[in-house]
Amino acid sequence: MSQWKNDDSVANSVLWAVEQYNNPANTTTQTAFFGNTTADVYVTGITVGQFGVDSDEQAAARQAGTRPAHAGWVVKTTGSGGRAGRVQYETLVAMGSMSGDAEDVAFPDKTIVISVQPANASANSSANEQAEFTVTAATVPTGGTLAYQWTYANGNALGVSGYAGGTTATLTVNANTVSNGESYVVEISTTGATNVTSTAATITITT
Repeated sequence: MSQWKNDDSVANSVLWAVEQYNNPANTTTQTAFFGNTTADVYVTGITVGQFGVDSDEQAAARQAGTRPAHAGWVVKTTGSGGRAGRVQYETLVAMGSMSGDAEDVAFPDKTIVISVQPANASANSSANEQAEFTVTAATVPTGGTLAYQWTYANGNALGVSGYAGGTTATLTVNANTVSNGESYVVEISTTGATNVTSTAATITITT
């Protein structure tokens, strides 16, 4: 009988993984090791925990330029203190499939990729023109439903008038309502992914 299963839950994780860090293989240490993100619990200077990684999470990690190399049961080690910035992945059991989803922090299901950043735009206030700022984004793997939130570039909420489409991919700005030189960004989110913020785009108002 296998010592692990392909369902992402603590009871199905690799029981003996924690023995690598001089802890006994029992249900107490198994539970503590599963999904651990607390530094210095097992070894001073690192944060180490075991995670079940499905194929979507593995694809998202690859898109983000990180690992693991395989879906399955994985130990993630992150340096802290003098070892800060060092991240390593050890595949304990490679699997073609992993069901369940216990967490989205260490291994998000998807990565948000912006393919077209919003561009600077101009509009004439005397002619009551509008300027549009558009972002194009998608998830890797595909299939995520994206949500958008436009703000000023400093993170403050937009004013109460002069704007339309503040929660869509395209923000419309009325030139005769806003100030010249205002800059905007959009934060994009979806379930199971880390939020991504666009570069800033600025409106130039002419008269």
